[in-house]
Amino acid sequence: MATAQNTSGAIQSRKDYAKTPKGQYEYWHTEVQAAQKRLEHWSKDADMVVNRFVDERRSSQGATQLGERATGGVGFRLNLFHSNTKTITSMLYGKLPRIDVSRTDHTGNDDIARVAAEMMERILRHDMVEDGENHDQILKSILQDRMLAGLGCARIRYEVESVPVGPKSEIDAYAGAEGVPAAVAGAESAPIDYYYWGDMLWGWSRNFAELPWIGFRNYLNKDEAAKRFGDKKADKLTYKARTVAADDDRQDDPDLASAWQEAEIWEIWDKKAKKVVWYSEGFNEILDTKTDPLKLRNFFPCPPFLMANQTTKLYLPTTDFHMSQDLYNEIDILQTRIAIITEAVKVVGVYDASADGVQRMFKEGMENDMIPVDNWAMFAEKGGIQGQVDWLPLKDIVDALDKLRGIRDETIGLLQQVTGMADIMRGDLANQYEGVGQT
Repeated sequence: MATAQNTSGAIQSRKDYAKTPKGQYEYWHTEVQAAQKRLEHWSKDADMVVNRFVDERRSSQGATQLGERATGGVGFRLNLFHSNTKTITSMLYGKLPRIDVSRTDHTGNDDIARVAAEMMERILRHDMVEDGENHDQILKSILQDRMLAGLGCARIRYEVESVPVGPKSEIDAYAGAEGVPAAVAGAESAPIDYYYWGDMLWGWSRNFAELPWIGFRNYLNKDEAAKRFGDKKADKLTYKARTVAADDDRQDDPDLASAWQEAEIWEIWDKKAKKVVWYSEGFNEILDTKTDPLKLRNFFPCPPFLMANQTTKLYLPTTDFHMSQDLYNEIDILQTRIAIITEAVKVVGVYDASADGVQRMFKEGMENDMIPVDNWAMFAEKGGIQGQVDWLPLKDIVDALDKLRGIRDETIGLLQQVTGMADIMRGDLANQYEGVGQT
């Protein structure tokens, strides 16, 4: 039996891993480790982009991610990335979508199909209204993840309550007989679950259609784990507080930690084997396995990810910020220089130290006052006040300030062209977002 290794290309055949809970744990440990390593660079960039969006400035090096690498850790930010993202997000999604159920084939006078479509549409509209607040928040979260981290995901979960057949049931005589269940389905629901982009893993592929598996990370406290997997397994799981990355090294911030200790459970949908397995690192066994619980046509319980800038080289997102980061950073550099020079635009000059009256003119600040000069002849010989004081050349500084502002505005214009914001402001959707969200 093969031993799981945290290296790429460690698996030759699934037959090398025993079909036991421990053997399958070793297989999935290898898969999960490889996926985490493959997605590490993107995950780190995504964290930095999120911090850039909210102008987070804390880091272990004292410099903010991405933007301040270019400004040396000290800078004045003009956070156009935030405003551009908010504008595009508002354009893409404003309210819950309208439900429309139509027949595929409109030929003939098929009243049954027409009525069935209308009934389904009314049911879905009612569900959208009843749970509209949750649907709205899920859609907004997915879209924000797409615009920032480059990956948005939600999944459907099926819940059913089994109702045992009672002794007075009409089918009590048949309950438990061959082909007849001893329980019937009671309340059923299909809730939508939002998944944070950092709680997703998937197998190596070039597109979604070829994905061998998808993993969803769930967090269960000890009570929840015991209810789901039993007390013995729950006692052996590793629990820790959830937190968030605080800097560009993805170091967790203890001040942002949850009060609960929870176990990380990966729910892995294995498309090739048509099975769902539950894996937790360090447990050394698979927690549970189920065979194709939903019987969906494409197996996975989620649609293709809402992914940014994907290519067929590797199924992996690239953030929108990454595509324009040089322009965003250049604008920050220019704005920093403008701020520094603006601080210098003030009345500053030098004067003859022996001319005590000149100094008193600025220090005492009295109005309509005459200040005596002890040696008037010498004072006049040196050119009076003009001969005693030399001012900082503000004209040259102001001219440099105007030039920097012009360059900054040109760079902003170039950024708007690259990101498509110029087309949006003109009312022209001829860009990557054309038609998205329209009805």
